[in-house]
Amino acid sequence: MSSVRKIDAIGKLDGSRQFLDDYSYPDMLHGYIYYSQKDHAIIKSISFPKNFDFSQFVIVFAKDIPGKNIVPEPEQDQLFLAVYEATYYGQPIMGIAHKDKNILQQFVKGIKVEYDELKATTDIKECLENEKNHFGRELTIDHHQESEIAPDWIRQKHVYYTPHQEQAYLEPQGMIAKYDPETKSMFIKGTCQCPYFVKDAVETILGKTVQEVVVETSEGIGGAFGGKEDFPNVIAGITALLSFKSGKAVKIVLDRSDDIQITTKRHPARIEIETFTDPETKEIKKLDIDYRLDAGAFQTLSPVVLSRGVLHSYGGYNIPDVFVQGRLMHSNTPPNGAFRGFGAPQAFSAIEAHIDRIAHKMNQDPYQFRKNNLLRKGDEFPTTQKITEDHLFDCLERAVEISSYQDKLKDFAFWNKKHDNKKGIGIAIGYHGGGYTGNGEKILNSEIKIVIEKDATVKIYVINTDMGQGAHTTLAQMFAEAIGHPFSKTIVQIPNTKKSPDSGPTVASRTIYIIGNLLKKTALALKKEIGFSSLEKYVKENPAEFPKEIHNHFKQDPMVIFDEETYQGIAYKDYSWGVCITEIFFHAETYQIELIKSWNVFDVGRVVNEKIAVGQAEGGILQGLGYGTTEFFYKPGFGRMHGFTDYAMPTTLDLPEMIVEFIHTDETLAKGLGEIPMNFPAASVRNAFHNATGIFIDEYPLTPENVFKNLKSTD
Repeated sequence: MSSVRKIDAIGKLDGSRQFLDDYSYPDMLHGYIYYSQKDHAIIKSISFPKNFDFSQFVIVFAKDIPGKNIVPEPEQDQLFLAVYEATYYGQPIMGIAHKDKNILQQFVKGIKVEYDELKATTDIKECLENEKNHFGRELTIDHHQESEIAPDWIRQKHVYYTPHQEQAYLEPQGMIAKYDPETKSMFIKGTCQCPYFVKDAVETILGKTVQEVVVETSEGIGGAFGGKEDFPNVIAGITALLSFKSGKAVKIVLDRSDDIQITTKRHPARIEIETFTDPETKEIKKLDIDYRLDAGAFQTLSPVVLSRGVLHSYGGYNIPDVFVQGRLMHSNTPPNGAFRGFGAPQAFSAIEAHIDRIAHKMNQDPYQFRKNNLLRKGDEFPTTQKITEDHLFDCLERAVEISSYQDKLKDFAFWNKKHDNKKGIGIAIGYHGGGYTGNGEKILNSEIKIVIEKDATVKIYVINTDMGQGAHTTLAQMFAEAIGHPFSKTIVQIPNTKKSPDSGPTVASRTIYIIGNLLKKTALALKKEIGFSSLEKYVKENPAEFPKEIHNHFKQDPMVIFDEETYQGIAYKDYSWGVCITEIFFHAETYQIELIKSWNVFDVGRVVNEKIAVGQAEGGILQGLGYGTTEFFYKPGFGRMHGFTDYAMPTTLDLPEMIVEFIHTDETLAKGLGEIPMNFPAASVRNAFHNATGIFIDEYPLTPENVFKNLKSTD
């Protein structure tokens, strides 16, 4: 493992790195997305304030769209702009722009919309409990063994609930659109994860009125976590429409309140699990799962989230008889979308809680019970994919060792007998499949471009974005280190759809795993083809061959075959593995769970940059701990969150001591790291709370209010 300083470190410290709101163009207009204030309603009329010069405003409605009023997504059911019916609070109705931001804000406040309200489903449980309230899409993994249930097998059946979660990126959503009437071209600059997705969206809304759409990210992107995968399509489409109508550059940057209320969140989930366990062998023999996600008002990206969630729902256990059903449920809330983990955190929050329930019923230490049922080399997932390594087992053993888990288990049991305040320790295990599910990477056919200049500078053109995770540093490292080229002369260019080929979206733990390894492979192939020992020396001695441009495509292993209908086969070629053990202190008088320490062991193969990797892991762990303890977006009696005042995230005072360790780092393959740290810390906290108090809580987050409710129900 090596560590080089992130290429954007100095620029972010001294302020020279430009984020979206730092960019400006001559005669630029400021834009605003006016959205529905009702959960479900017919839009009867719209009136504008009269004490403004109306001619100075640019306003666009659905009727102004020259192309298609449909956002291109895996499921194309969402409108850019509502026509006559608003189906969720936050649905865009119109776009408005003016040269003066203050006047624009005053004008927006004076707009009056008359609604005819309709029945709406906004409560999470109301949405998820209604069997008929689904979009019709259903995924199943049927790995039944036709085995009879023995009379002495122990049955456990429970339902687990997880909430919305806000991505809470530092920089809100934003786009700048600049239309050139002479060339009929549209230039988009945005804070986004997937520039080619944005390009597709703008081409869709503008149709044949534009001849070229170019999308470029801003120099700096202030976080994303999945939140800037799907919603940028909406905001870019509306911004481009305003620019097209006005003929001027238009910038829309959401303020934090609007961003929190109208953008995509993590899907709330209801996961029902039924198991049968042999009391003699302590082995789980049968597992049935009903996995439901609240998709919101439209499906958009949800089918893909459902797919990954279902494929991670059964956990890392060797269970011979498994059946999983997955469905998307409908509500009148903003469409939910991508978030770090992409359906897997919901899955592990449920299955890892359930494993502790079974262990308790078996009167067995949760660690020993996991160890007894863990997937080992030669076993298979319910998709029939064979397990080729024992790295999950290795992670578990190492985490138990460094945390002194078994000693703490005994010490805490002794302490808890004598004190009202309680100590607890909990385990959760997990994994994450790298890259797009199944045949996705074959379909993407990702391409990279390398340009070697006359001074031996290597310019890397990929569309994968650096949103703060250090991707452009580690991608450059992978190419440079493969052939011993200076890192200072290896530069990843700002993603631009006119200059950079489509190397695929910056999602699915695929940036290093797919694109980084492709860059490494390309560098080694170049060295072999030309036969140099030093690229710098070769360029200097053969100037006529440069600049040299090289293209390469990712080619999926032909042995990776996955049936999209039956969900059998290899869903992901390689998996990252991990274990989280969390120690808590429960304050009996305030019902507060204090996070004391978190031990985390990961196998992500070769670690490219240790400091960046640890930072990635710590950030994901913290998000997972917040998911388990404090964060929710909507609850009956609380209403909707409007900002970071009422959306409660862990602060520095809430942070536990975090230990992060990587094992099997001598592997040649660098696997995905971005998402796995998020997947299972929530369950480890929940299990630690049970260890401390003997109380099972099956609804996240474990806020003091939720803890109080559950403790009182057991009195």
